[in-house]
Amino acid sequence: MARKTGGVLTLATLLLVLSAMLMGCGPKPPCEGVYVTEVQAAQDEYDAATAELEEVRAARADLEAEVAAARSEISELESQPAALEARLNELKKGSGR
Repeated sequence: MARKTGGVLTLATLLLVLSAMLMGCGPKPPCEGVYVTEVQAAQDEYDAATAELEEVRAARADLEAEVAAARSEISELESQPAALEARLNELKKGSGR
């Protein structure tokens, strides 16, 4: 009789361990309370700041392109007075003045 009881207890223990292993710890309980909203608010703030940073970087790149174009135009215009003065002198010579 002791053998039957020991066998039953061993079988019951084995089944209990196997069922616990199959079930695991169970699903994670959902987070509730103020901590979730604080974390979500921080994540939203981070996302907004990241988006704003990308917009500023894009605007800066556009402005740098405009500045480069303006500097190129300025350098072209700075070289024109000498060329225009030389042309004016040629025209004055040709007109007899």
